[in-house]
Amino acid sequence: MKTLRTLVAEKRGAVAVEFALAFMPLAITFFSFTQVGFLYTGHLVFKHAALAAGRAAITTVGPCNPGEEMDKRRDPQDVKDAAHDALGAGAWQNKFANLEAEASYGGGDQYGDVHTKTSARYKCSVPLGNRIVCTGGYVKMEEDVVLPHQGARYNNAGGCQ
Repeated sequence: MKTLRTLVAEKRGAVAVEFALAFMPLAITFFSFTQVGFLYTGHLVFKHAALAAGRAAITTVGPCNPGEEMDKRRDPQDVKDAAHDALGAGAWQNKFANLEAEASYGGGDQYGDVHTKTSARYKCSVPLGNRIVCTGGYVKMEEDVVLPHQGARYNNAGGCQ
């Protein structure tokens, strides 16, 4: 059996120990930056989805003219569906949970601005990085879009009075 003095003087394996000590902080840093990159890209995709929801709110119309009650002229599900479809097929739709989109129409003015509020939870998925960057594995995203109605009028073909 080697004595303590012999073990302290031994230099073999020092590089492996130094590598082990330096590797973990470098790996955590790398994975955290990777998660931040995915999070930033996800935020850009989410902003696009919010804008698509806003466009759907001003263009997806029922048979009635603007300025009437919302349930008579637009289906609120159309706004949410537009946001969901704008996330694209596959990977991005699986990254967002609890996607909600709702529109409100210009406070009494039938041609006022259309406000769309979109929210979702983004699922962080990079190992190690999600524990540092995301609390609980998710990041809540919210986006408000305001678009002008632009005074378009629609015909009464659907039986509106």
